[in-house]
Amino acid sequence: MLFIWLGLSFASASRLSEIMQYHFQYSSVNWIKSSKTDTKNITTDLWYLLSQSDNYLKQDIAKLLDNEATRKTNLNAYIVDGNSLISALGYQKNKLNNDLEKTATKIQTCQNQLTTANQKYVTSLNNRNEMQFKQSVESAKQAKRCIWEEQVNQSAIKSLLQQVQQYSTKIEKRHSYLRSNQSLIIRHYDILKPSLLKELYSIAVQLES
Repeated sequence: MLFIWLGLSFASASRLSEIMQYHFQYSSVNWIKSSKTDTKNITTDLWYLLSQSDNYLKQDIAKLLDNEATRKTNLNAYIVDGNSLISALGYQKNKLNNDLEKTATKIQTCQNQLTTANQKYVTSLNNRNEMQFKQSVESAKQAKRCIWEEQVNQSAIKSLLQQVQQYSTKIEKRHSYLRSNQSLIIRHYDILKPSLLKELYSIAVQLES
């Protein structure tokens, strides 16, 4: 094992240093067993997608890679799940942005209705037109109600979009890192075990003294 450690290239050692930081950053997180990702549900059901994204990020990477016999399979499955989540998050992001555009259009339409109602309201007063007065008042009520409801919808969509974007950013970062270092992790992850690191550190100190 010492031979393997000393024989690593500088670039590999640098990568392993990065992986070590990644390892200890996530090794304290509670383990949540992954289940088969339901591609249909994560694409069409936003709340299910958010739940699955949260579970994905809470998985203990150290435990996932601990067993050498299943490390390659587990890591590959985790990367595949990450890819599915990224695609589904992208789909939901586009959908929410489209919903935002529709909401903005509806607010503008209702705002135009309110402007027209106000104009008719003034005209009805000037002309002493009772029917037009009542119609303009009702139209103004409907327009203001519409604007308020759509503004609430707009705020809700923005909140969901922010959640989707946050999960998307975090998952893409982790997915990209693991995929780029997949071969290196599979070959050398045992070096990151605390007991071995302690032993190697002790050897390094002795060699430098």
